[in-house]
Order: sequence, then structure tokens, then C-alpha cells
Amino acid sequence: MKPNRLSTKKHTLRFAVILSALVLAGCASTQSTTSSTSASSASSTASTVSTSEESGADETDSTGGAMNGTIGSVIEANLSFKNKDFYIDYSTEDTVKIDLSAPKEADGVKVSGSTVTITEAGTYVLSGTLTDGQIIIDAGDEDDVRLVLENASITCTTTAPIYAKNADKVIISLPENTESTVTDTVTGTDGNDELTAAIFAKCDLSVNGTGTLNANANANDGITSEDKLKITGGVLNITSADDGLVGKDAVLIKDGTVHITASGNGIKSTKSEVDKGYVYIGGGTVNITAEQDGIQAETSVLISAGEVNVTAGGSANGEQKTGNAMFGGAQSTTTDETLSTKGIKAEAALDITGGTVTVDSADDSLHSNDSMTVSGGGITVKSGDDGLHADNTLTIEDGTIVVEESCEGLEAIDLTINGGTIDVTASDDGLNAAGSSVDGGFGTAGADTITVNGGTLTVNASGDGLDSNGALTINGGTVYVSGPTGDGNGTFDCDGVFTINGGVVLGTGSSGMLKTPTTDSKQNTISVSCTGSAGDTVEVKGADGNTLVSAVAPKSFTNVTFSTPDITEGETYTVYVNGTEAASETCSGVVSGATGMGNFGGGPGNMGGQAPNGGMGGQMPNGNSDGTTPPEMPSGDSGITPPNGNGGTPPQMPGNTSDT
Repeated sequence: MKPNRLSTKKHTLRFAVILSALVLAGCASTQSTTSSTSASSASSTASTVSTSEESGADETDSTGGAMNGTIGSVIEANLSFKNKDFYIDYSTEDTVKIDLSAPKEADGVKVSGSTVTITEAGTYVLSGTLTDGQIIIDAGDEDDVRLVLENASITCTTTAPIYAKNADKVIISLPENTESTVTDTVTGTDGNDELTAAIFAKCDLSVNGTGTLNANANANDGITSEDKLKITGGVLNITSADDGLVGKDAVLIKDGTVHITASGNGIKSTKSEVDKGYVYIGGGTVNITAEQDGIQAETSVLISAGEVNVTAGGSANGEQKTGNAMFGGAQSTTTDETLSTKGIKAEAALDITGGTVTVDSADDSLHSNDSMTVSGGGITVKSGDDGLHADNTLTIEDGTIVVEESCEGLEAIDLTINGGTIDVTASDDGLNAAGSSVDGGFGTAGADTITVNGGTLTVNASGDGLDSNGALTINGGTVYVSGPTGDGNGTFDCDGVFTINGGVVLGTGSSGMLKTPTTDSKQNTISVSCTGSAGDTVEVKGADGNTLVSAVAPKSFTNVTFSTPDITEGETYTVYVNGTEAASETCSGVVSGATGMGNFGGGPGNMGGQAPNGGMGGQMPNGNSDGTTPPEMPSGDSGITPPNGNGGTPPQMPGNTSDT
């Protein structure tokens, strides 16, 4: 797969495309990395602070100012890591050593059979094997208890092997070149429904160091804190019958390497208060394979740094939602709708400001029930449904986004692109603005909007390329849309007003649902009938012979629509396919040469609103003055020669080497 490229006569833009094969291979290799190897690699990045917990200021992370509204500001104020959250060289401290193979009572330690209870603040070094036993921390409300696991093995057949019953904070430290294992072997609990994890804490819980911790949860969750769960180092290998990591107040990951294989959710935070219920990743490496959601937050998910790899719900390679068969896509074929199988899901805000995020999910890859903002980082997704979906607003400020596979690539009520590099491949609509409360049905334009102000956007869609149930506005940036080969959808589609006021725009696709901008646009647009085949190079030249826009079409087309700041009234512009003149048009006004449906707004004959299964949000394929349906245009395998892009000759669009 080659990167995509669009160019104008002033500059060349190159698209970096991350190959799905490399993504999946990288994810698989990290998942299979042995504990010893992971431990050594983590040791170079683990944080170490002074041995005195009172020295130095607490560390506060920042999301880069991209957080949404009140929720964002409240959560960002809570992104703090205290000195005691990081690894401390316990060898310089007074410690209590506990040999789990033959535990003995000591200061702060009580032993009853195979149950070891820690009752006071301090540092306790655990080694050896405890078979069918339990470590209980039952200290004072203000006590900090540090458990140093030195090649410790703890199993329990009746309840949680490690139970932090009471303390201010429990810290689990993993020294370098050590590997410890905690395993519950039950299929249910001992009647205490609270103890739902192999490591369960009723207080704040932190994990740090450079060693390895294996948490095998056969009953329920891997590691759970009823307050905040913080990870600042170590290699964590978690296998769970339900969720992997649970921090009911919050889960915060600063560093370390976390591998999760979960039958439920990978990472989850469950409280709904405005300053709780969030997941934050600000460093480290997180690899998740989950049968349900990869990451689920009752409020918000924030990613500012690190590497996050998620496979959720069996991946996008399973049965997928592919749109409405009536207008060119297949019917939805998802199986169990009762389970959420999204990659990363937030009830409120989902913000990505940095880091690398890779998701392969059966349902939406990135999903917010409210708003989503991307202002940095690199995102690569494969989805059985939407690539990026927000129930309210989706805003892209910067960063690189590659949607390798999806039903609909980007979807929200209000979708705004201000910058960044976005590459979308979709079996239905590439970008879809739908879902507002005023969307109502035939002849009614909704409040939904797509606005492109900047950045570089490349879309390869089998349905509509850009589809808004309200307004569609392009004010700037570089936009290349390869629309459908069939006539039931269009390269550009909107139920409200379609305007092009700036930027470089190239659309190639079918002619049956052709939609062109309104005449109150501030930039001239030309639309011509022109045929091409997959892989053809399309150039648009002015009368002086200079190339205005050029690209390589990923599939067949019968129409080319283009708009650049250089198109002036009275001048003639010629479309070349593989160097051969294919069509010519003289600019006679803001919109020239259009023979399709034009822009009707929300009046009669416009099918506004979204039909069931994502299908009907555009115009009916009738557009003839007598109201009849025009003849069907040639399909994608008709040998048509496609146009392409933007002043230079870019490579093929991702994942499209044939007419599909």
C-alpha cells in the first residue's frame, strides 16, 4: 500500500499511511512478548524519584489544553501523580520481610493459617510462595502501605489473593529483574461480592517499578481499585474472566507496559461524578485484547502520550455493518447487539492530544456519547462500524488519522476539521453528519454540519463521500474525495446548503447523485463528465498548461468536480486522464459545467434525514426535469478512467487497488 499524495502547483502534500498488516503484527508481537524481555525493556523508561517521599513537588500532567468544557478542566486538575506513586529504592528504608512460604508474625504483620494481615504503615517485602492464601492490608485511614513483590507467588481458591481492606494508599512495587504472580482459581467468590478481582483495593492503588507482575483472574477482574488506580511503571500481564483494570474513580497510566487479555472490558472506570469515572493515558505502552470494549469510561477518556493498541470484540475482520443495500452498501450484519464492542468509549469527552493509538474493533473504534477532539498524535483504526463517532461534536485540530476500514469513517452531528492529515476508507459514507433532533425525514434538512477549514482530507467511500444531513462547507484545506461507483450515492451530498469558499477540492465518482455547490459560494467550481478506471492519474490544467490539481483515483468514476483558488471566470480548464485530454470546460460562473442535481437545500424532492441502517441521507436519483429516473450510469468495472487530486501525482488511496 503506497501513501496517498495530493499536490497543488504551490506545494505537494504527502500522506503517511500506516499499513494494517504492520499494525496487527506489531500488536501481536507485543502481546506475545515474554515477561523477562518486557521487564528489561521497561527498566529504561521507568520513573525513579528521591527516596524521600517528602522531597520534590508532585507531578501534574497536562492534556495540552484540548479538553472539552467543564468536564475537561475538572479532570485535568486531577491528573496528578505524587512522589509515592513512583518507584522508590526500598533498600535504603526500614522494611519488613515476609517469606510467604513460611510467614511469621512481625511488627505490623499478623498471621493466621495462610492469611497474612498487614496492620500498619510501612514497606513490606514479599517473597516465596503462598498457596491458597491471602494478603490482607487492614491499616489506618491515613496509612500508606507499600508491598514490594520480590518473585512472590500468591494463589487463592476462595477470594482475592491480595485485598487492600483499609489504608490511605497501597503501593505495589516491582523491583528490577523480578517476576511475581497473583492468581485466583475460583469460578465465583466466597459470598463477598465486593472482592471482584485478583488484586482488590478499597483505597487508592498504585503500581510501579521495572519488574513483572502477572495477574491471573479466573473469577472476575484483574486489578481493581474502588478509588484511583495509577500505573507508573512495571510490566503487567493481566488475564481476566471479566475486566482487566478497573479504577472506579479513575485509571491513570503514566509509564510501564500493560498487556491485557479480557473476556469483558480491557480498562474501565465506572463512577459518574464530573471529576471521576475517567481514564487517562499519558505514557507507557498499553496492549488490550478484549471481548467487549477495549477502554470504557463513565465520563471521559484522555490520551496525551504513550502507545495504545486495542483489539475489541473480535476485531473489524468479523461481521461488519456496511450500510444500506438500497443505495449501494450491504445490510448490517452485526451479531450480538447487547454487548458493547467498541475500541475506546467515553460517555462524555474523548480527547486525544498526543501518543499513538491503534484500534481494531467490531464496533466503533473511537466513540463518545458527547464530544470528541483530536489535536495531535497518530491514530490508525479498523472498525466494523464507524471509525470515529461522536454523538454530538467531532473536532479535528491536528494529528494524523488513518481509517483503514469502516462502515462510516467519521460521524457526528457537528463535524469540524481545522487541521491535521485524515485518510478515510469506508464501505458506506466517508464523513457523515447526522443525528440532530431536527433531522426529520424527507424534505427536511437537519442541523447537522460538516465544515472543513484546513488540513488534508482524503476520502475513499463506497457510499457518499461527504454526507451532511444539514450544511456542507469547505473553507480551506486540501480535500480529495473518491466517491461511489454506483449511482445511489454521491461524491458530495447534503440536505442543506453546500458551499465551497476556499481550499483545493477534487471529487471523483459517479454521476447519478451528483451534487454541486450553491452559487453563493466564494470560490469557483467546475464539474464535468469524465470517465476513468482505478489507478488512473487525473490532472486539471489551466489554459497556460499549469497543473492546478492532480491525484490517482482508487476506483472508477464518471464525473470530476474540482475547485481551487486559481479558477477564474472566462478561463478554460482541461481534465487529463493518464496524460490524455478527457474533458474541457470554460468557467462561466461560480459553478460551471454541472449536469447533475445541483443543490436543492431542504425543499421537495430532497430526502433529508437519515433512513434506517444509514442509508437515505441524500437526494433521490431523479434530477431530470420530467421527474423520471435517469438511466443507470456505468458501474465501477466499466473501464472508466478516474481523475485525481491536487498538483502532483499522488499514489493510490489506501486499501483500494481495484474497483470495489
